[in-house]
Amino acid sequence: MKTYIYKRLTVLFSVVITWFLACSFTVVIDAGHGGHDPGAIGSIAKEKDLNLAVSKRLAKLIEDSCSDVDVFMTRKTDVFLTLQERANFVNKHNADLFICVHTNSAENKKVTGAETFTLGMDKMASNLDVAMRENSVMMLEDDYKTTYQGFDPNSVESYIMFEFMQDQYLDKSLQFASAVQQCFVKTGRVDRGVRQAGFWVLHKSACPSVLVEMGFITNKEEEQFLASEQGKQQIAMAIFNAFRSYKAALEKRQVKEEKEEVKEEQKELPWTLPEEEKDKQQKQTKSKEKKEVEKTEEKKPAVASKEVSKPIYRVQIFAVKAPLKAGDSTFKGVKNADYVKAGNFYKYMVGNETDYQKALDLQKKLREKFSDCFIVAFLDGKQISVKEALEKK
Repeated sequence: MKTYIYKRLTVLFSVVITWFLACSFTVVIDAGHGGHDPGAIGSIAKEKDLNLAVSKRLAKLIEDSCSDVDVFMTRKTDVFLTLQERANFVNKHNADLFICVHTNSAENKKVTGAETFTLGMDKMASNLDVAMRENSVMMLEDDYKTTYQGFDPNSVESYIMFEFMQDQYLDKSLQFASAVQQCFVKTGRVDRGVRQAGFWVLHKSACPSVLVEMGFITNKEEEQFLASEQGKQQIAMAIFNAFRSYKAALEKRQVKEEKEEVKEEQKELPWTLPEEEKDKQQKQTKSKEKKEVEKTEEKKPAVASKEVSKPIYRVQIFAVKAPLKAGDSTFKGVKNADYVKAGNFYKYMVGNETDYQKALDLQKKLREKFSDCFIVAFLDGKQISVKEALEKK
């Protein structure tokens, strides 16, 4: 009887705690650059000012419309913050989502459009250039190599570290990044898509994180749009709409998971209290069964231990929101790809190697068609980091 009551209280307590946590959501907004770091400079505006103006508008939109969300900004004035300080701020506030707001630039003055980045291992030259430019702010600090563990933002070799990293928040980051780009498209912005690159501030932030490049300050027409009150409000509103969509989808999934968990718990519990005598008989029966099992186990010969499983290496070529038909042009002629469903994404992969070097050879070959493909590792059907897999040799 006591066990029954205890289990019922445990289920109810779990439901209450889950509901309470679902009602509390923390988002951190980071206006890139600031202080003596102006970021990219246009003919009429500076990146640090545009980033701050849009970030303030975004924070206000969330605060005014989402009473269950706590909003924090890494900076509200024109001050300089290191990349590590920004990441520390995110982790200190136990953020559920981190949004970095930036403005793009390019040597080609005709380039225009918005793009959203997540942490990743993409080696495309354009993506690497953006990451190098944003990471180079660390060079404004004294002894930055010590602070950033020898990381050199201008060295391609330093970015190899991201080859061996598996971001546990990648799925949610991609989900939010996709929502941002969809909302940008609805406002008529040029869509440069969702991309991945090695941003230090995203790497050190322990939550789903994205870096939004609002547009190109080096494009005269786009700079005028970004500097206008209408442009700033439109961009802030697009990111806000993406946030609402992302949060609603997240809560819907959480509610579904909670209901399934409660159902599973309830299956184990009787709806009526057992009689004392019946409970006594059940205990006696279980005790007899246990003794019989123990006797049987004693008679069984020793069984040799199973062979230790080896990690499996595969190459992920892309991730999409809906499964593709065989022969779809997205595969670019690759016929042996299959997918692993993770959250709302279908991750298509190729290969099934126990030898990491063979997986590297396969990745090199596939990069002729999929420049941003990368290696993932599995052990007993569960995905683990490549680094962890290599340590199990």
